[in-house]
Amino acid sequence: MKKKILFYLQSLVLLAGTIFAYFTIYTDFKRYYSLNCTTTNPVLTPCFYGAFAFLIGFIWSIIILKRNKAEQLKHEKNLSYLLIAGTIFAWGNFAYELIKFYSVKTIVKTSCSGVPTANPFTTACFYGATIFLAALITSLVIRKKKKL
Repeated sequence: MKKKILFYLQSLVLLAGTIFAYFTIYTDFKRYYSLNCTTTNPVLTPCFYGAFAFLIGFIWSIIILKRNKAEQLKHEKNLSYLLIAGTIFAWGNFAYELIKFYSVKTIVKTSCSGVPTANPFTTACFYGATIFLAALITSLVIRKKKKL
């Protein structure tokens, strides 16, 4: 059990990311339809696609828990590649949001979900990117400890 604690931590971080992303998408869809489709369509937001990456990563981390050590090594290495891609995607979207936030001269500034915000560091993009980074760091620690 003690040997698998990092694998469980990885699954927990990815579960948290999945729940956060799907809750954000649910909230975005609820707002979208309550305002007669006048806000940004949630299917067009980065969070929508990030949610699928979180879900795939979470399912993959559960599969890794049930494998033998040799298969765990191979799957963990591939999962870390997914997490690298997800982290780059998330931080890239946040960087784009940050540039837009500080370059727009309007008073009302919006987040990646089209919601007015006063601070880009309180948006779903920032939190999602941070959770992806935490999952990536956990994966890299697992690979280092297991000598992958």
